Amino acid sequence: MEQQSTPRPGELSWRLSSHPITLLCFLGFRVSSLLVYLFGIYIFSNSYVFIFIVTMLLLAADFYYLKNIAGRRLVGLRWWNEVDTATGDSHWVFESQDRSGGTDDMGNAKQSQNMTDKRFFWLSVYVQPALWIVLGILALVRFKNPIWLILIGELVFLAVSVLGGLLG
Repeated sequence: MEQQSTPRPGELSWRLSSHPITLLCFLGFRVSSLLVYLFGIYIFSNSYVFIFIVTMLLLAADFYYLKNIAGRRLVGLRWWNEVDTATGDSHWVFESQDRSGGTDDMGNAKQSQNMTDKRFFWLSVYVQPALWIVLGILALVRFKNPIWLILIGELVFLAVSVLGGLLG
């Protein structure tokens, strides 16, 4: 009988995560919109509106979870929009926790960054827009029903916007 090898630190195994439930929910949101789109085309292809609405709602939930929960717990990111009341201009404010370890000003030990959480987070942030772009190219090549390009265009725009927001 084979023994299961224990994953080494930093490997892509959700079992090594500091926040496994947060990580699994985050990955679930990232994958769910892709799956609804893919299965929707081949199973519910007559219901464009249903697929459009569900996919957009899942992507909105993914954005909320990424911005407010997963980004904070997995990699220590926080960001929000502030509006200057005098001029009406808005700008994004980004914060990142220092999770390099060591001690803070009070001598307390800082929490070090979990490399598994960090790798899963950034890999999924980069892969999702790339997958939407590939699906957009496939929709162009197939050109079976051009209305799907509207949905793909919006999804690519939203995914790239999130990526751009995270990269600053």
